[in-house]
Amino acid sequence: MEWSKLKNIILLLLVSVNAFLLILVGVQESRAARYEEDTRQAAVRVLEQSGITFGPERVPQEAGLSPLTVTRDRESEAIVAQTLLGDVSREGENDVRHRYSSVQGTAEFSMNGTFSVRFQPGAWAKEHERSYEDASQSCLERIDFQGTLISSESGERPGQTVLTYYQNWEGTPLFSCQVTLLWQDDTLLRMEGQRLSGTITSSSEEETLSAATVLVRFLAGVTEGGFVCSRIDEMNAGYLIVSGTTRPVELTPVWRITTDSGAYYVDAITGELSPTED
Repeated sequence: MEWSKLKNIILLLLVSVNAFLLILVGVQESRAARYEEDTRQAAVRVLEQSGITFGPERVPQEAGLSPLTVTRDRESEAIVAQTLLGDVSREGENDVRHRYSSVQGTAEFSMNGTFSVRFQPGAWAKEHERSYEDASQSCLERIDFQGTLISSESGERPGQTVLTYYQNWEGTPLFSCQVTLLWQDDTLLRMEGQRLSGTITSSSEEETLSAATVLVRFLAGVTEGGFVCSRIDEMNAGYLIVSGTTRPVELTPVWRITTDSGAYYVDAITGELSPTED
């Protein structure tokens, strides 16, 4: 047989094998996707049989989050203080708590990431027609805090408005870090809470639970803990700080499940359930 014909036959065989392998992979992926969807639907049915309806349109896809280790950046505290208060000076030599002051107010930062900024009247004001949410978002963005609004409510005194945000860490919710802004009419009086800034130094490859398994663990935790709910409204993946007083900081992936009677966290690795504190 001529070499050119033999070469064509070999190439044809190789193309046929590659096509068969592609078809095989496609079939396997299709079966896996169908199995995952069946598992999600089964989890919803288990909830419904226990008297809990699942409000979202469908169970979320897997979050793909893994435990993280973050080294805090305390050098950014002076930048935050200067951004909010102008020309500041540091007071004292306490390494645990840093305090800065200026004619516009004071700022304190603790080693665990908590902070408090108090403004002199009129130091930070918004245009009267501007919304509190828009003005608060702008203020948070100035200190590189990407936040998602949790609540907006009236304060203890007439004319006060309180807005609370949680931080988004590289596009993912960081539920542990929440910041509250207190407005008196058009003037910002106080900003306080917890923020995280720093560098990811390591990550773990621990296997996380599927979203369907998390729902089953949620049901088990609610039953064992004696909690009562009849509807799940939201299910969002994010992080919680599990060692906030140390350096570096350990972040663990969780699912925040919001129900008609409150919100809960389910650890995406252990499946442990705990009510939120907010």
